[in-house]
Amino acid sequence: MTDLHEALRRGRARARYSQDDVGAALGVSRAMVSYWEAGSRAPNDRQLSALARLYGITPADLAEGRDVEPEEIDLAGMLLRADEEIDPGAAPGIREFVDFLQRYAELADLLGIPIRGLAQSPFVHRAKFVQKDDVRRKAEEVRSLVGLGTGPIRDLDPVCELLGITVYRAPLGADLRHAPSGAFLNHPEVGFSILVNLDMTPGRRRFTAAHELAHALFHSNETNRVVSNGRGPRESFADAFAGEFLMPSEGVRRFVEEVGIPPRIVDATDAIHIQRYFGVSWPTALVRLRQMKVVTADTYRELKHSVRPVSLARSLGYSIHPEEYEQDAGLWTIHRFPRPFLRMLRTAVIAELMSPPTAASFAGVAVPDIVQILGRPHGNAEQEQPQVDTEFVEFEATGVI
Repeated sequence: MTDLHEALRRGRARARYSQDDVGAALGVSRAMVSYWEAGSRAPNDRQLSALARLYGITPADLAEGRDVEPEEIDLAGMLLRADEEIDPGAAPGIREFVDFLQRYAELADLLGIPIRGLAQSPFVHRAKFVQKDDVRRKAEEVRSLVGLGTGPIRDLDPVCELLGITVYRAPLGADLRHAPSGAFLNHPEVGFSILVNLDMTPGRRRFTAAHELAHALFHSNETNRVVSNGRGPRESFADAFAGEFLMPSEGVRRFVEEVGIPPRIVDATDAIHIQRYFGVSWPTALVRLRQMKVVTADTYRELKHSVRPVSLARSLGYSIHPEEYEQDAGLWTIHRFPRPFLRMLRTAVIAELMSPPTAASFAGVAVPDIVQILGRPHGNAEQEQPQVDTEFVEFEATGVI
């Protein structure tokens, strides 16, 4: 048994709330929460009940300082309460996200494999808003940590995995005037976790993943959850970071010089080459070039309204992803899950800890999807194999191996 003030401190730490979070939830100042945890003041009965609900234990246990395992914390409710103006239509996607994280933790426990999730950011960010050069330096720090240099990032998921950040995708609504683009949650068992709105365009999803990465790395010292709504200095920082992280100023400058593109762009084909090199969407590239003053305001407006970027890119010889024409939710049945989770699910089936139907039910997918991650023949696999076999023959015939 511990004293009340110690139980309050431990309960908050276990639920991964900051003192600011607790103060906001109860309508008191951060200083008051600090007084409670120092033992110089005590919460009243109403406040004690609210604290117990927040920390997932009973009021009696909290009042008597009993160190017990907390009941399940309503993490989805925490996220939904993080933004009072959140679109109710986003609630199912947010609950799906939290439910997935719980299943992920259960699967790791079943296999005895630890989730190497980040629980504390290696970066420091104290200011509520920072200047452009500060954002650039922060993006450079993150790129340097994972060895990215100034070139393009072809896939953000492995970057997040390397950092220990889980990425999940779920539908939250297509109208971003009301629906959130994504969210960040520091999960008690999984660690830093990012949610990306699957209803958005592919390019916007990519930008949002970088945006939520900023919240995880630079705002997790202030709060354990963020719902991205596009409002406030925290959101402004994350937007600026995402642009700089995906299209670093120095990387754009080097590419422009090496390829021979004029420093002030007026030709749409030059902008398309930059967009395709960095692997971002046309709107992301154009906005970023305008921010860097590589295009003028007039050119920005002209290119925004007159260019058909997919058709132009195809005519220039670039390959086009099917979702650039039309979003296909079917592509994300399996790929909405992070790869470490899929690897664990595959291991569970191969080790016969789960049957394919059980694994499908556990993940909320169809049995053929489980067969797919097992790498067993399905669909057009018979058409695929001759090409694979031919390539092996070519390697062996030329003495490469």
